Amino acid sequence: MADSDKWGHVQEIFLAVADLGTAERTAALARLCEGDSILRGEVESLLEAEVRGAAHLHTVIQAEAAVLMEPSRGEGRRVGAYRLVREIGRGGMGTVYLAVRADGQYESEAAIKLVRPGLDIDFIFRRFRHERQILANMQHPNIARLLDAGTTEDGLPYLVMEYVKGSWITTYAEEHGLSVEQRLRLFLPVCSAVAYAHHAFIVHRDLKPANILIDAAGSPKLLDFGISKLLVAGQEASAESQGAAMMTPDYASPEQIIGDAVTVASDVYSLGAVLYRLLTGLKPHRIEQCTPLALERAICLEPTTAPSVAVKDRPALARRLAGDLDDIVLCAMRKEPERRYTSAEHLAEDLKRHLEHRRVMARPDSPAYRAARFLKRYRPAIALAGAAAIVTAGIAVVASHNVRASQRAAASELSAAEERLGDLLLERGDRAAAVDAYRKAKAAAEAVLAGDPSDSSASRRRQDVTRKLMNSQGTPR
Repeated sequence: MADSDKWGHVQEIFLAVADLGTAERTAALARLCEGDSILRGEVESLLEAEVRGAAHLHTVIQAEAAVLMEPSRGEGRRVGAYRLVREIGRGGMGTVYLAVRADGQYESEAAIKLVRPGLDIDFIFRRFRHERQILANMQHPNIARLLDAGTTEDGLPYLVMEYVKGSWITTYAEEHGLSVEQRLRLFLPVCSAVAYAHHAFIVHRDLKPANILIDAAGSPKLLDFGISKLLVAGQEASAESQGAAMMTPDYASPEQIIGDAVTVASDVYSLGAVLYRLLTGLKPHRIEQCTPLALERAICLEPTTAPSVAVKDRPALARRLAGDLDDIVLCAMRKEPERRYTSAEHLAEDLKRHLEHRRVMARPDSPAYRAARFLKRYRPAIALAGAAAIVTAGIAVVASHNVRASQRAAASELSAAEERLGDLLLERGDRAAAVDAYRKAKAAAEAVLAGDPSDSSASRRRQDVTRKLMNSQGTPR
């Protein structure tokens, strides 16, 4: 039985017994597992995780309910040097207001978050004193800055942030009728901002469309960066209750749902979920009830529907998303953190490769796929040269003295890319695939030299690739 079939069987049994009482569950497990101790062990492991996660999710649900029930209490009041004008948002950590400077020193607008009652106030300020310098250094054009913090007269903590006037990234894309390519380019700076914060050891933990606003210049601005670390990192007891509120289930990673450790991989997952919504207009999960079991089933167990399948009623969009974009989104949203993109940079790099019609890393490699990507990228140059034979062979340049400069540049880039691919495959132990890549790199370098024998760069690459090819084949030099 294939691994996917085994997992499907485990999931099927888990869903069948999860809602049963203890006695009924034991009997059902014995019947459904048919004496297979390994299968039963896998199912019982999931059941134990479900019990552990339920307590965590109850805290999440209670926090969300508290947010919805909490009355607005701020308009018109004075907070430090600012006067609160109106509520502009609320979340698990508190309510956000538009504020204006009220001390007469200068005119300025800011967004002020009044922290929700019930949080550990002493804990928040201890963390702020420790993190203040790090947060002050968070200078990135796509990140709204944390400016200051303080306490109201009645002892309620508040945070002063840069005010960003704009629309959610998803709303902006719809209102402006952006194409798929335009949406991807709008998303790339978001990845850059997340990567920047990760390098500062700050994990957002609540990436979602509402925290990504597009300003008047059409640039994304990420909100609440640094606040998640400020409010969550540190004391174990405080982190359990406060961290539960630091996520939105529709965009939260499986490890957040069950209360496991949150890492940069969690933000990568949330980026994938936001990208899913941005491309399809749909949420990535079907969460029918806001109960612990329903959330775990939807996010931790049920496979994510490919974006192109989710929009199958829109055939043109489905065709555009099928292939690369399906693979990129699903790679970012894999259930296991270690199987996702290792960083926001890698996710962004794959999106750039797709936009440039190059091979994406999220897709299983094959000669036909590589040729199709290369062909699409350089179709104008190939068409001008009448290179039908090139298409058939899957190599975009032939050994011809009449090769145009654009084709030589394309072949040179192909040679370099295939050489890098060969190096990577060799590192992973796939010698046969590495040999295939080196052969393609050598052929492309020779095609460049056929068009321009004086190209010293192509000559050096041919020599280097020939050496690597001989070494990988075990041929003495």
